Amino acid sequence: MPWILFLLAFGCFAVLCLTKSFALGVLCMLLALMFVVAATLQLLSARIGNATRHVNMLSPEELRVLREQAQAERQRTAGNQTNGTDTSPPSPSA
Repeated sequence: MPWILFLLAFGCFAVLCLTKSFALGVLCMLLALMFVVAATLQLLSARIGNATRHVNMLSPEELRVLREQAQAERQRTAGNQTNGTDTSPPSPSA
């Protein structure tokens, strides 16, 4: 559809160049401008519509499982640090 609007705009520009009537020239210029703007907006709308991401939401059950896993990981790392069995590399001293 936008390409049809561009062709109509081109036709209006052709009539604009060939006419000797001032009123018809102004009308064709306004129509050509409107056709170009409408076609450009349609092309942009189609491009934005194709570029949107579809994000899948997590279910409450999946969120609960992830929360429990994260909590278990925090408890395990906190237990390792308090027991002195931390497996992280020592920090460099200055």
